[in-house]
Amino acid sequence: NESFYPVDFEAFLMTQLNNLDLDLAQELGDFPEDDLDVVFTPKECRTLQPSMPEDGHSVTPWCPGHSLVLFLVFLQAGPQQVPAVEEASRATLACSDLELRSLQPDPRLEHLLRHVSAEEFERLSEEARRTNRHPELLALYPSVDEVSGGGSPARLSQRAVPAGPRLKFDIEIEPLFACIALYDIKERKKISENFHCDLNSESLRGFLRSHTPSIDLSTQARSAVFSVTYPSPDIYLVIKIEKVLQQGEIGDCAEPYMVLKEGEAGKTKEKIEKLKAQAESFCQRLGKYRMPFAWIPISLTNFFNVSTLEREIQEKATLLQARKLSDRSFNSEDSYPTSNFKPTSLSLGTFFKQEGDRLSDEDLYKFLADFKRSSSLQRRIKTLPGTLKVEISPAPENIGYCLTPELLPLKPFSENRNRPHKEILEFPIREVYVPHTIYRNLLYVYPQRLNFANRLSSGRNITIKIQFMCGEDPSCAMPVIFGKSSGPEFVQEIYTAITYHNKSPDFYEEVKIKLPAKLTEKHHLLFTFYHISCQPKQGASVETLLGYSWLPILLNDRLQTGHYSLPVALDKLPLHYSIHSPETPPIKWVEGHKGVFIVEVQAVSSVHTQDNHLEKFFTLCHSLESQVTFPIRMMDQKITEASLEHELKLSIICLNSSRLEPLVLFLHLVLDKLFQLAVQPMVIAGQTANFSQFAFESVVAIVNSLHNSKELSKDQHGRNCLLASYVYYVFRLPDPQKEVVKPGIVGSRHFHEELALQMVVSTGMVRESVFKYAWFFFELLVRLNRGILQLDNNPRRSRFSDRFKDDITTIVILYIITGIFSFFKESEQAEKINISLAFFLYDLLSLMDRGFVFNLIKHYCNQLNSLSTLISMRLEFLRILCSHEHYLNLNLFFMTSASAPASPSPSLSSQNSSSCSSFQDHKITGMFDLSAEYRQQHFLTGLLFTELAAALDADIEGISKVQRKAVSAILSLLSSHDLDPRCSKKEVKIKIAALYLPLVGIILDSLPQLHDFTAEATGLLLKFQWGISNLVSDVRSGKGRTGNPEEEESSGAINQNVALAIAGSQFSVRNSGIPLVSLVCSLLYTTRNLLICFLWIMKNADQNLIQKWIADLPSMQLNRILDLLFICVSCFEYKVSETRHVVLKSRDVKARLEEALLRGEGARGEMMKRCRIPAGVNENLRWRKEQTQWRQANERQDKTKAELDQEALISGNLATEANLIILDMQENIIQVRNSRECRDNLLGGVLKVLVNSLGYDQSTTYLTHCFATLRALIAKFGDLLFEEEVEQCADLCQRVLHHCSSSIDITRTQACATLYLLMRYSFSSTSNFSRVKMQVTMSLASLVGKSPEFNEEFLRRSLRTILAYAEEDIDMQATPFPIQVEELLCNLNSILSDTVKMREFQEDPEMLMDLMYRIAKGYQTSPDLRLTWLQNMAEKHTKRKCYTEAAMCLVHAAALVAEYLSMLEDRSYLPVGSVSFQNISSNVLEESAVSDDVLSPDEDGICSGRYFSESGLVGLLEQAAELFSTGGLYETVNEVYKIVIPILEAHRDFRKLTLTHSKLQKAFDSIINKVLGQKRMFGTYFRVGFYGSRFGDLDEQEFVYKEPAITKLPEISHRLEGFYGQCFGEDAVEVIKDSAPVDKSKLDPNKAYIQITFVEPYFDEYEMKDRVTYFEKNFNICRFMYTTPFTMDGRPRGDLSEQYKRNTILTTMHAFPYIKTRINVIQREEFILTPIEVAIEDMRKKTQELTAATNQEPPDAKMLQMVLQGSVGATVNQGPLEVAQVFLAAIPEDPKLYRHHNKLRLCFKEFIMRCGEAVEKNRHLITADQREYHQELKRNYMKLKENLRPMIERKIPELYKPVVKVHSIRYS
Repeated sequence: NESFYPVDFEAFLMTQLNNLDLDLAQELGDFPEDDLDVVFTPKECRTLQPSMPEDGHSVTPWCPGHSLVLFLVFLQAGPQQVPAVEEASRATLACSDLELRSLQPDPRLEHLLRHVSAEEFERLSEEARRTNRHPELLALYPSVDEVSGGGSPARLSQRAVPAGPRLKFDIEIEPLFACIALYDIKERKKISENFHCDLNSESLRGFLRSHTPSIDLSTQARSAVFSVTYPSPDIYLVIKIEKVLQQGEIGDCAEPYMVLKEGEAGKTKEKIEKLKAQAESFCQRLGKYRMPFAWIPISLTNFFNVSTLEREIQEKATLLQARKLSDRSFNSEDSYPTSNFKPTSLSLGTFFKQEGDRLSDEDLYKFLADFKRSSSLQRRIKTLPGTLKVEISPAPENIGYCLTPELLPLKPFSENRNRPHKEILEFPIREVYVPHTIYRNLLYVYPQRLNFANRLSSGRNITIKIQFMCGEDPSCAMPVIFGKSSGPEFVQEIYTAITYHNKSPDFYEEVKIKLPAKLTEKHHLLFTFYHISCQPKQGASVETLLGYSWLPILLNDRLQTGHYSLPVALDKLPLHYSIHSPETPPIKWVEGHKGVFIVEVQAVSSVHTQDNHLEKFFTLCHSLESQVTFPIRMMDQKITEASLEHELKLSIICLNSSRLEPLVLFLHLVLDKLFQLAVQPMVIAGQTANFSQFAFESVVAIVNSLHNSKELSKDQHGRNCLLASYVYYVFRLPDPQKEVVKPGIVGSRHFHEELALQMVVSTGMVRESVFKYAWFFFELLVRLNRGILQLDNNPRRSRFSDRFKDDITTIVILYIITGIFSFFKESEQAEKINISLAFFLYDLLSLMDRGFVFNLIKHYCNQLNSLSTLISMRLEFLRILCSHEHYLNLNLFFMTSASAPASPSPSLSSQNSSSCSSFQDHKITGMFDLSAEYRQQHFLTGLLFTELAAALDADIEGISKVQRKAVSAILSLLSSHDLDPRCSKKEVKIKIAALYLPLVGIILDSLPQLHDFTAEATGLLLKFQWGISNLVSDVRSGKGRTGNPEEEESSGAINQNVALAIAGSQFSVRNSGIPLVSLVCSLLYTTRNLLICFLWIMKNADQNLIQKWIADLPSMQLNRILDLLFICVSCFEYKVSETRHVVLKSRDVKARLEEALLRGEGARGEMMKRCRIPAGVNENLRWRKEQTQWRQANERQDKTKAELDQEALISGNLATEANLIILDMQENIIQVRNSRECRDNLLGGVLKVLVNSLGYDQSTTYLTHCFATLRALIAKFGDLLFEEEVEQCADLCQRVLHHCSSSIDITRTQACATLYLLMRYSFSSTSNFSRVKMQVTMSLASLVGKSPEFNEEFLRRSLRTILAYAEEDIDMQATPFPIQVEELLCNLNSILSDTVKMREFQEDPEMLMDLMYRIAKGYQTSPDLRLTWLQNMAEKHTKRKCYTEAAMCLVHAAALVAEYLSMLEDRSYLPVGSVSFQNISSNVLEESAVSDDVLSPDEDGICSGRYFSESGLVGLLEQAAELFSTGGLYETVNEVYKIVIPILEAHRDFRKLTLTHSKLQKAFDSIINKVLGQKRMFGTYFRVGFYGSRFGDLDEQEFVYKEPAITKLPEISHRLEGFYGQCFGEDAVEVIKDSAPVDKSKLDPNKAYIQITFVEPYFDEYEMKDRVTYFEKNFNICRFMYTTPFTMDGRPRGDLSEQYKRNTILTTMHAFPYIKTRINVIQREEFILTPIEVAIEDMRKKTQELTAATNQEPPDAKMLQMVLQGSVGATVNQGPLEVAQVFLAAIPEDPKLYRHHNKLRLCFKEFIMRCGEAVEKNRHLITADQREYHQELKRNYMKLKENLRPMIERKIPELYKPVVKVHSIRYS
């Protein structure tokens, strides 16, 4: 980076201006006139008229007026919708022997057999391929992934509307009035103001007509909007009901409501009429007084599901705050969506009667808390019957005809509504930190308690008249009190409710007052206390005056709020009483000045700060700006003009000491004043006072405290939302016209210069905070600079002073140092600093000299380049800069040479020449390199490419995320070009693509590190979880890059280094702490994004340039490009599975996809429709990256079917366009390179890519063009294809044949034509196409075996179409070709017939495998086909998790290959045919080949597959070893590798030998671990016999089934019974429960019988000597035994003396494990055990169990005791003892039983000896608490021994007689 510097942009532009394509430059960037228009618009107001003070009053200077805000308009991408290719439903042919000729062939391609030159054919194909293409590739591509960090969520209010409550008691006799409010009982706080509601009928309302001279519409509301910021289950909606005052206690007044009911006749009706008359009388006399009556609480727990709400609030807040980096706006006026609770109607049937002595809020909280805890409380409270209906629903965003708390109408306001809605002001339980943005000046007065208990006067029915006075005369009462329901909006006085005969009443009244904007000392609250006479007295007044009290509103010019205990005056108030506190005047007081009246006053005001520090600051600022008389009074302090400067500086310093809530409320005004002080020197007392530094430091302190507050929300970048809102929507330059009229202000400096200077000269903690939160100051600088442009728009170079540029340079340098320092202390802070600086320079590129800004960027990159660990910071920095609106022009894209033979950029040395000439001698390949010259001229792009190359080449921990970020940045840029209408012209796209050519070189260099998307490699994702050591063994090396076919088997796109570190690093992934799957996914996304970038360049670059570049490339580079294209095909396949829940079975979606592809519609059309904005507002908008991508709505899970269809449509379009670009590249390679080069391995690479593309889901559009290219290749390079590219040709046959079975007519037509041409040219080149015949036959066999979904009907039709081609081909009629084709097609048809049978047995796995086995056996003389079917069987077994059988199929296949290899060549290291495989399985001998005279492997087309080679043999055996290992047969793995290792040694393949020995070690370790640990589990075997004619061929057949380990008899029984029950009917199938021989004559001929018996492997005694291990006893077994107990009288069980046993031994045709899981029984042997022999067998088993338990290592005490207890325990010792007593008590009479008797005696002798050993062993194992248990065991043992001794010691004399008589001779 040090070697080059960016161009002097402005100078270069001016000198080269005449030579540019002006139209192009002007269209893209308005060069050189790119001035900005700064648009100011009024802030949108919610109300019809803004909230303003009343006319005629001046506003306090710091009251917020109607702010102007900077209004930004952005485009937004709409939701993405997308596709699916739907296939036609398939019909299966019932007949298998359908004659081909009887079928109707598909339409043929007209010109297939016509002679056309290769050049003409290529030209026509290219024209067809280039038409109807999508112009924008990335409009189809999902958006770049960005991880957005979430800040702390903002608080969103939940708005609910209790609508139209309807109140009805059982009797209606008087008007009632409702007052509704919210209470939080946990916080013990009223959380809303009162909503007054009149629910009376017109007749009852008429009772009060004399007291309500006017009724304003605003007081007739019956629905209100309540806001709840902090939802909680403790919130209650409390409805209090009042009535007109009448004589009597509340209980007396309520009694009629309890006992009377409307509608009752007789006396009840008379009583009601009388009560109604009384009520009317009271209303006329006392109508303006109220009394408490009833109340009802409604819990809102069900409406505020708090956990759900909190989650919703966080989600919505995150949505509102999750702005992308390129969109830094923050709108404080965002409308918050409400929670989704459903509207609910409540109907309540009872009310609580008010208690006169429990009216206070404290009593209410206590009652509600008790009420919530206990439902029984309700029974103890007196209730009134009645009905209240309330509907509560979430408030819609726009409520028509709604009023604010100040009664201002909200937009939209409908005039034709009867009743308005009202917004109710919330009193949140905790602070809600939102600055004042509207004028609000409300005062709330809460009279709470009055104590006249000690007064002897008659005052008992006490009410308080409350007035707001502007003087002392009664006429000075101001009409500023908000009226209640059904009355005037504003009243001069209000009366509290009266509690009858109570001298110390509690009050619950809320008096809401609209404060005047200008308050004076005369304003005060006047409280007048009256006694109300309920009984009319002749000549007496209703009201009797009791006393007065008052509260001045201002104290020392501050609004008085809080709790007050006021005395009550008895005398008439003296003159000037209002300017004193109530304690001062010398008059008569109640109880001598005692505070007998308690009142609370609270304000909600945007005028009065209610904070000392703020009050002082605003007052002093006001004194500077206005004509004031000194000294001025502040609290108890007087400030002279001389001390003004000092006091102002003190107040500035103390601002940060203000409480957080008032500081936030008045934040906008505080900052405005501070900035004004910072920029404008003031004249105080004739001296200039400079407050700049104090003001700046105060701003920094405020910014710091706001960021550090945990209460305030931040966005995802850590920026305080309040400050962001201020800087974007509130801050503006002072109006220059108004500055001159202010007397205390001298000429002001430029704010941006002053701000930059203060940032530079700041020190210590101030500087640290400035840089920590510099985003705020940077944004201020940018806003200021834009404001200057509005006033004076000079050329860029002269817009700003040199001093300002120097300061900016200093700031950037300081910033870099701070950022690097922060990186090592706190990386998160460093990232924020980095982002802030990037956005600052981003903005300066629009405002300042661009060359100057480029040098700042260069300086930044140089400083950070020294540390490779900072690569992520550099990338983020560049990513932000490159998202600039004029990015292309900043990179001088129009200076690129888009066509050959120009260089990538004009020479800088030619800047002064008259034309931008290019170096003619540069090679085309140089345009694809990241040269110094390129980086100098295309500065930002060069930097980005440099960082990308460095990231892809780095080897540090965590680099994968950095790589992903780098690639995403470039992809974002390309996406923006695709969706920018200015870039839609072809010539512009070519110029832009030329700018990105060096990216191609970078991608090719990083090829070894890319993720391989092929199916084999994708499977490795799972293997990553096994650890890196396993991964190395599975990942294919990068040898295939050379294109050498011999290395094909081990080639691939993943480098071995990827196994060690996915992103190119060398550290251990396992120890890095990064999840392996996460690393792989990151690599996958990075690769995919890189590949789409590569395809974008190839699509949009000049094709002539691409062709010349290809022509100059060396072969090695070309092979790398082909490897890259190969990965691209796999990467951009159309994945139907992603949208599999969309219905895929109708053709209309397919038709729509094709139609959209042909019309070129889809993503871009949708995107451009949504991105369209009104004309005239898009010229000067900040450009957002969201505009440049069509964002898929992947996040949502609840997509509609239409959205899923659209999504699938887009995905299909992307796959088609990507593959067509790949096809274009291959055509370019074939056309440009000559035939000789194509013969030198280039053709193989091209074919490999084409064949790979045919293996994936493709659209018919792509397939049509791909088949055309294939036919051109066959025609051009046919001989090479059939002779050299044998394996590719085989793959090609299989892929084409697969498409011949397609359900889509166009695809079948193309595939048939291609397959016929393949046959025709193979015959023409060799006059015998036996190889192609064999390959096609094998392909069909493989297709049939592996793809059960293919449709034989369509495939047969394709075969008929090929036959039609052969019959119509006139040129070939004279040759044997048509006959050979017909033979081949008939053979293929017969194979298809087998598949029909296979379909019938798809649900019967054993029968299906039998059929496949028969088909494979039928190909005994056709090794290629037999091999194919063996592989098909292996695949089926693997799907069923029968890994051992799958491995055996591959072993048989390997043995087959070995047979034919031994016939071809005699190599000592190769196996000698199938004999060498006997140690693996004795069954393999059936693969012995027939004699040479029957079949020769030299015949053309025989044994020509890829597996008939040494590498193929090794591959088969390695797969088999893997499967054996998976199946747990580790010993067999060793036998397999014994064959593999000599071959690898002969080839000196030491890498594979290392791998092989590591796998062997793993296998042996597994054996050791299994032997030491738990018992190994192998298969379980069952004999299954089928009986009944319904089974057909299976009738009376016996099989041994191998089932998974631990399969129980009921499991297999249930499975087989269920399956055959489906086939024959549940009633027709019966399972024979016993294992006795079946007598078929006794069976029902109409039923199918299945007999299932558990069998165990059986070995003769001589065999057991060789079968030592558990594995050997379960491997290579073909004899099984089961036992049937019986008695001579037919019962299965009897006494010991009559219990016989039949042992049946079955021999199977082959040994298990085999290539099938069931094998026929070919031999049956039976022998019967007599009762004594049964006893001998049982005792031997018991003795063996005892011996095993005694000798177990390590000892298992529990097992030993369990076996011992079963042998000698008191409860079971009758078992062995009874056997002895039955068979050993007496010597048998029959001499034939002597030996059995003796054998049993010896068994008991050994048994009792083993018991003794076990008892002794147990003595050593027991713990102290088991001694008693051991003694019991020992006693039982001794007892058993004693009982058995006589029987054991009794011998049969006859058995011990000497055989030869011995004569003794005595010598004397």
